[in-house]
Amino acid sequence: MTAAPPNARQRAWMFTALGDPDLLMPKDIPARSLATMRQRGWIQPHEDDAGRPRHSLTAEGRAALLTVPKCNALLSAEKDGRIASTVAWPTLESLLREGLAVRLTAHGRPGTADDPAYISALGRRLVGLAADERPASQLLIEALAARGFAAVVESDEEGNTHVAHRAPGLEVLFYRVLGPGSGNSATHPAWMHDSAWYGFVDHAGDYAELARDLGGADCTTDSATAAEALARLLSAARPDPTTPS
Repeated sequence: MTAAPPNARQRAWMFTALGDPDLLMPKDIPARSLATMRQRGWIQPHEDDAGRPRHSLTAEGRAALLTVPKCNALLSAEKDGRIASTVAWPTLESLLREGLAVRLTAHGRPGTADDPAYISALGRRLVGLAADERPASQLLIEALAARGFAAVVESDEEGNTHVAHRAPGLEVLFYRVLGPGSGNSATHPAWMHDSAWYGFVDHAGDYAELARDLGGADCTTDSATAAEALARLLSAARPDPTTPS
């Protein structure tokens, strides 16, 4: 006999746990409800950081929050998290209503009903995908700072953004190239970073592009690689003080 799906209260508690870094269930759940969910395998005993007894959501519990159509819709999304346009409207609306999907612009900003739907950070956690919500620009700026390069985010009136590093005689712009006619972005969520940073360098009138052989690396790795590429480029451009002039 198939177990009944979670009821409305149980789903609410389980979704709250899904948003917790440790998948911890809320503290004020009645004991009988905890026993029922534990019996069905949706939760398990867990200690929080202070050693207090709690319960956390299990893989079975996450699966119980999804129907087959919803699971298929999330898992069949494109590399950047965009949900296929072929997903049935009732399924998509349910995903949007529960916060498992969100409409975004190509720049990763909240969109309208005319914009495509993407798996949200909550939805990504539910199906086991990376769910880093930090702006991609933050990861790149931190990677540059670790190598001694200060950088800021700049934008234009069309919503395009880039990370800029400037020094005397030097300008470096980093951004993610969007689709044809869609511009560029640096402030999209880190989980949406499906292609490498593009780096454009103006070094005293000499123009260059940074190498981008990353093979689909995650945003953290890609940002570190971009910062290292800049460091190598500038190191090669500096004259060797031991070389006679």
